[in-house]
Amino acid sequence: MPRWKTTQNLLNVKNDGEHFDENWMNYDNIAQYIPPNPEWKSDRPIKFEDVDLWEVILEESGPLGVYAAWCPYAEYYVVMKYWRIIAEFGGYMANERLEKYLIDNNIQYPRTKFSPTLEENKVVQKKLIIPGVW
Repeated sequence: MPRWKTTQNLLNVKNDGEHFDENWMNYDNIAQYIPPNPEWKSDRPIKFEDVDLWEVILEESGPLGVYAAWCPYAEYYVVMKYWRIIAEFGGYMANERLEKYLIDNNIQYPRTKFSPTLEENKVVQKKLIIPGVW
């Protein structure tokens, strides 16, 4: 099940917990647990301070975490260590740049089978597989 954290949780201002919905036992199905995610509508790029709620992509001991903007929803990701931002990615192809950063820094993360980025625009290149050659 997906998890969410507030910006205060990420900065360890309001403990290191998670976003809590007091109605969590009052829902009929899992889809109703998902918090609303209005899209970012502004004439400027989104910043860390603009996000109220984050989707947890990855959390490891250290503490190391990768988070995606959820409320408001935008193509914006942060990588944090010890409650400090060590990398941020926003705008066009942010998910591809984030993936490249995680690979380059040997950070394990949950991969998906399909990328929303067109093949010719990918930053992360697939390995060439030649049939019959190991």
